[in-house]
Amino acid sequence: MVRRSSHAILVLASSIFPSSIQTFQPISTTIRQRHPLKTSSSSLHQQSTLTSTTPLNAVSQQQTFIVDGGELQSFLLHNDNGASSISGGGGRRNSQQVGCLTLVTGTTSSSPRRVVGVQKTAQDNDDYDTISLGNNVEVYEHTLATIPDGISEGDAMSTAAAAVVGIHCAIPKVEEVGGSDDGFFYSGKAVVMGGNDYAIFLADGLATLGIDTSLITTGGANSRNKQVKVLPPAVQLGDSEVEFASHIGQFDSLIDTLSNEQKGIVITDDNPSGGSSVLQLLRERHQCDKYISTLTESQQIVKQDGVLFGPGKANAHAKSMASLSPKQCTPIVPSIGFGSSTLQTLLENNILFSTKDTNPVSVRGWAMKNFWEETSWPRDSSGSGVRFGLPVVEELGEDDLDELFRIEQLELEKNRRTKLSSEGGMDDKEVLVQTKVDDKNPYVTQIAGVEGLAETILSKRRSGVVFVAMRSCRTCKGINPIFTKLARERGSSKDGGESGLMFGKADATGAAGKALGKQLGIVAVPSFVLFRDGVRYGAVSVSKLPSDRLDKAIRDLEAGEEFDTSLEEENED
Repeated sequence: MVRRSSHAILVLASSIFPSSIQTFQPISTTIRQRHPLKTSSSSLHQQSTLTSTTPLNAVSQQQTFIVDGGELQSFLLHNDNGASSISGGGGRRNSQQVGCLTLVTGTTSSSPRRVVGVQKTAQDNDDYDTISLGNNVEVYEHTLATIPDGISEGDAMSTAAAAVVGIHCAIPKVEEVGGSDDGFFYSGKAVVMGGNDYAIFLADGLATLGIDTSLITTGGANSRNKQVKVLPPAVQLGDSEVEFASHIGQFDSLIDTLSNEQKGIVITDDNPSGGSSVLQLLRERHQCDKYISTLTESQQIVKQDGVLFGPGKANAHAKSMASLSPKQCTPIVPSIGFGSSTLQTLLENNILFSTKDTNPVSVRGWAMKNFWEETSWPRDSSGSGVRFGLPVVEELGEDDLDELFRIEQLELEKNRRTKLSSEGGMDDKEVLVQTKVDDKNPYVTQIAGVEGLAETILSKRRSGVVFVAMRSCRTCKGINPIFTKLARERGSSKDGGESGLMFGKADATGAAGKALGKQLGIVAVPSFVLFRDGVRYGAVSVSKLPSDRLDKAIRDLEAGEEFDTSLEEENED
């Protein structure tokens, strides 16, 4: 696969914005590691435990940390660590767009030890036990960790805040040991994208917890943990280059500090990829079930608006976030094991994320280094805009499509239309093959659910034809190559811009698919729904292609004519 560099963009931008632009970065970051690591590649994390019977003195320091953007989205999706045996609070979803957690430090009264933990706020749930610090301050017991000598309380709080999503939520495999909340076995393989200080902290932290960790960066990185494998997006193997994902093979988690492939799409249990081809391919090709984006809203603003107009907007956003009260935010409460296993291990190994931010409310903003690395990251040559190294849909050549057309059109005569409530006639293997064919189709855009329709057609006011099908529908399978040929001849490629008709395919399988079919007024497949400028134009139901009725509907659509309702009548051409 060929990659395309953005070097020319960097040269132009660098000539306009000198290195002093770093003053836009609101937070400076350092990472420290003082002592040799105390954990191995797969290790048991069982630390000194603070319980509800541990007497604590009053609060020493207190700081609130704001979480938003892709980082908040990732927390709401993955705050359960994939451990079904661990109960309470995991995977909560909330429509609010801002989250916050308040960290507090104090000392034990019996044998003076400094501790750090997450404070319970009034709107938090009661799923977890708490410890009172007096003055109506309660701390979640499972988030408490002892602060070792030589580490400041400020560094302990900033490290705890930085570890919640990018480390604790990203841990691939968690096993509870002996039925105790204090002992967990961490294992698995993780990939961290980015060479910034925060990415290095995450990689060092995951490796320290026993996770097989790779750090992917365009500019190299000085990881403190020798267990971390630092790789470029394109890994050199002999005379050829291989995408980092293909080089690594299977991995469990991907932590993205530079972008957000979730792109705000609604992700549900029935639709775990949310319509994102990258997330779907990560699951299919690499068995990666966790995609964690730590992209903040400030980073997203600069990414969208660039360094000319973005920094001012991003800084204004950060300022507005800092003025929020906890009541206006989604409570961020990490799952069981955070204090005694995750945070305690990081602190004892001096894996620290120090912001030196002493403000009562801390907002992780944006950094020029992140912007430059994301901008200069080479893109895949497919034209999809996907960063090189991530999996992409590989194009089928015209010969491949013609062969599919030749073979599958022989099945047309024995096809019948399938009701949305039926299961169709294809077995699991045939369904899997058809799914792979659809994913690789360069001429037809795949549409997932109502959200996918809104994103690809409605919001962009596109005109086009959507083939509503079901994975298990044998009739749809027979029609599919002919529809692809129609899209190739009369439409633009799915990545070829927004001019001309767009040809899409929507899967009516499952709850999300049936909801889409209901929105479109479809009761059986195959059906073809036409749109003009993002508005439903009409629908044609046929069980064979080519179809005179569908051809006429498309001609009328392109000519600006009103839809001929007689074309909706179900009869064979």
